[in-house]
Amino acid sequence: MLYRSGVSALHRTGPLTKLALVLLAATMLPIWPAPVLLAAAGLALAAGALCRIGWAMARRLAMLLVPVGLALFVVHGFMLENGPARPLGPLDYYPQGLARALTYFARIALLLTVSLLMVMTTRVNDLARALDQKGLPPAAAYLLTAPLNLVDGIADEAAAIRDSLQVRGLAARSGLRARVRLLGAMLMPLVRGMISEAGTRAEALEARGFRALPHRSLLDPLTETPAEVRLRMGLLLASGAQLLVLAL
Repeated sequence: MLYRSGVSALHRTGPLTKLALVLLAATMLPIWPAPVLLAAAGLALAAGALCRIGWAMARRLAMLLVPVGLALFVVHGFMLENGPARPLGPLDYYPQGLARALTYFARIALLLTVSLLMVMTTRVNDLARALDQKGLPPAAAYLLTAPLNLVDGIADEAAAIRDSLQVRGLAARSGLRARVRLLGAMLMPLVRGMISEAGTRAEALEARGFRALPHRSLLDPLTETPAEVRLRMGLLLASGAQLLVLAL
């Protein structure tokens, strides 16, 4: 499950304010150098630690960033020609390519860290209510929130398929080849289940009048303090200023 319950200030912050924070991080990517982006990612990870989700964030980030970082540094540092090469034992590497790989890695790391901080401190239902409250069409709100709802369901379905295959004798603890076989055996029933479930979800949405009205009224709208509104406006203004600098 992506969301982690808590009582921190970030948990109590509105979803739209955290979306503005993600927007600020996104507008930083093409402007700031890699050290600044990595420092900002470190601050986001520290904020997660203050919210008592630091270890969970770190584990997920390691799973995502380690293979991406290795691929970037190998491809740009050793495989693609970028500037003069320098010897490193029997191989040649490209310092400019390594610098470019570091920039790409820092951008990915910042965006992933801030996005993960948002989804791990925000209930999907609260995000959907906030988008509806601001007048976003239901289809657009569903498009933004449905992937977050599907993550947990896909993870549970994959775990159930894995357990059933292991009960039938397809173990995953006897080496890399067995793990690859297990993954291949899991893929087809998982995709089939997702496709069949899509029709059920569509019928449920139509039965509830999903497209009946362009806007929906909320029985329990979210409340925001004036300080939070000012904070969100400040984040949006900072994002706009960075976009202006990029345009100039």
